[in-house]
Amino acid sequence: MKLEGRVLRTPGRLDIRLDFPPGTRFPRASDGQLCTIYDTEEHSWRHMNFFQYECYLHAWVPRIDGREPDGVKTVAVPWARPGSGFTLLMEAMMVVLSQTGMTVAEAARTMAETPHRLWRVLFHHVDKAHEQIDVTGVTQLTVDETSMKKGHDYITVVCEPGCQEEKRATRVLFVAEGKEATTVKEARIFLEEHGLPASQVREVCADMSPTYAKGIRVEYPDARLVFDFFHVVQLITTAVDKVRRRESIRFPHLLKGTRYLWLKNAENLTEAQQEQRRKLCRNNLQTAKAHCHLAAFQDLLKAGEVEDAVSGLKWWYNWVCHSRIPEMIKVAKSIKAHWDGIVAYLETRLTNAGAEAMNGLIQTAKRKAKGFRSFLYFKTIIYLIGSKLKFDLPISIPAHPHQTT
Repeated sequence: MKLEGRVLRTPGRLDIRLDFPPGTRFPRASDGQLCTIYDTEEHSWRHMNFFQYECYLHAWVPRIDGREPDGVKTVAVPWARPGSGFTLLMEAMMVVLSQTGMTVAEAARTMAETPHRLWRVLFHHVDKAHEQIDVTGVTQLTVDETSMKKGHDYITVVCEPGCQEEKRATRVLFVAEGKEATTVKEARIFLEEHGLPASQVREVCADMSPTYAKGIRVEYPDARLVFDFFHVVQLITTAVDKVRRRESIRFPHLLKGTRYLWLKNAENLTEAQQEQRRKLCRNNLQTAKAHCHLAAFQDLLKAGEVEDAVSGLKWWYNWVCHSRIPEMIKVAKSIKAHWDGIVAYLETRLTNAGAEAMNGLIQTAKRKAKGFRSFLYFKTIIYLIGSKLKFDLPISIPAHPHQTT
């Protein structure tokens, strides 16, 4: 399309008017044949600011014969997508600002636009990019929940775990509303439609939630269910704190204000705190014994050989079951009920660490935005910041000439 332009200046605004020479023919979208103009329509697009001035493009866009049954069709312009009131460069800047730390409201104020119009741009480009996500090489998944609102309003986030050897970061593949077993089915259907058959997934890591375990076993029957190491340790840590709270009623002079002495690792305590804990251990407290159970469990999971770790886990289970500490016996039986998934961790070392880090980014975005009005808005932001999407947009901020990619 050959264009001619002229610039009009008004206070605080720059208007650029584009036109085409008389007699110009335009290609038909269906077959590429050059067609004469039927008539024209005037269109305007908001462009990126020129210094301190708002910039707008205006053009009489031709309409041509699109043949039956399409009839007369408007020619697509190279600087904007159909139906948008922004140029592609302007939309690229909106995506960049929303992706790199600004809330949508802050990005809208920066660009002197309304949040509603910016959200419409994000919906379009994030949906389009997410539909083109490449999942063909994925063999491991992590499933975790994160809160959407106050209370028990959760969403399920399915990720591909990162890999240091391959220099691959964790990325979000799918987000579903709720944390039921059906969310795993929704994820499986989406991933299969995009080239990831269920049989290709070798391991799926999740917490010890029975709903996720049920969904994973049904939707990925050939995959190993791996229980996240950090959730298992958290389960034991919670049991240790329950023992401390129970004994604090009988021995307040010993255990008052000592919660973090038992929950922190030795390397995270000061010398004075370590000495205080050693003195408390001489009082034959069940809290001290429960803490030893926790420390031993953490040590055995660091074993270099899988056989040593599994045999150590069996020894730990028998030891705790004979401890006569009801809280610890309960957690040991829970670990026995989830034995295969914990052994799978010892063999694969697959964890939800990357997913938990991603949840931290998601929650930070939620707090900065002071919440989202619906699941659609929240999901869009999660894909934008966590899915490593590739957008079909021009580069709005040129790279430094010495910058490497």
